[in-house]
Amino acid sequence: MRKYDRNAVFNIVIKVILFALSFTGSFLLFTFPLKIRMLISALLSVIIALGVVFLFSILLRYTRFYYPYYSFVSKFIFRDKEGNVFCPCCSKYFDAFRDERFYADPKRFNPDMFSNARQDVICDFCRSAPRHRIIAEWAEDNISLLQSSKILYFAPELSMMLWFRKNRIRVKTADLYDPRTDLKLDITALDLPDGSEDIVFCNHILEHVSDYSKALSELHRVIRKGGRLIISFPIDPDTDIVREGNGCSVEERIRLFGQNDHLRVFGKNSGRLLEDAGFEVDVIDVNAMPENIMPVTGPADYDANVIFCCIRK
Repeated sequence: MRKYDRNAVFNIVIKVILFALSFTGSFLLFTFPLKIRMLISALLSVIIALGVVFLFSILLRYTRFYYPYYSFVSKFIFRDKEGNVFCPCCSKYFDAFRDERFYADPKRFNPDMFSNARQDVICDFCRSAPRHRIIAEWAEDNISLLQSSKILYFAPELSMMLWFRKNRIRVKTADLYDPRTDLKLDITALDLPDGSEDIVFCNHILEHVSDYSKALSELHRVIRKGGRLIISFPIDPDTDIVREGNGCSVEERIRLFGQNDHLRVFGKNSGRLLEDAGFEVDVIDVNAMPENIMPVTGPADYDANVIFCCIRK
């Protein structure tokens, strides 16, 4: 894969600046006010500067500093005014979306499942995929609803968190493993009261969990009557409803489902699963999306990017 996108390059520059400032300040302090010998001052300054850079990296990776930091970067850096394509998540224009080269990582992905879809679909700043841009466009048309709702977002992506922050919409985030989220929750056994949420976002999660039926049951329980579930998952047009991979090896999961951490793939009629779970099911119309956020499919063949907009009965 390409290693660096725009925000990664910016972070390298920030780390270099932090190192230089920390080293210079420490060196001046040790050498002059404290009158420590120059070589010792230099060594101590290097240690302190490396510590500052390490702390910055830890804050980005393991704390909620991650989202406000990138929100700041998004607001003031790389503000392209025109281009062939537009990302509604971070509000940036580009000449083209980028090819993330997922097909070149066979230890995680099945290259054969990236042969029938366009690969130039990833935002060069926030790394939004087509499904994120579809949701952001839907959200633009439903800002008043979102502003007045209690929102829970599972496994939050940077792209969508930038959109929420940009529009000053408060959202509660949840994940079982990500330390940067507000809540640590197992989606198959939610520690939340019945009917406590107005809107829940759950994108490309059900293919990862041990029991998707329990997850849907729990989502139905915590969403109030009349509330909404915005949900998507990988869809194989050659599968009817769902194809499971219980007991499969990692290699088999990659071959069958396209990705090493996918436990199943859903099919063309998988909307029935949502109906059976107690939801009234509709689909966000991707044909109504603006041309400059296109394409709305890819990069994998199973990224049909069907976004279900469900109302809890």
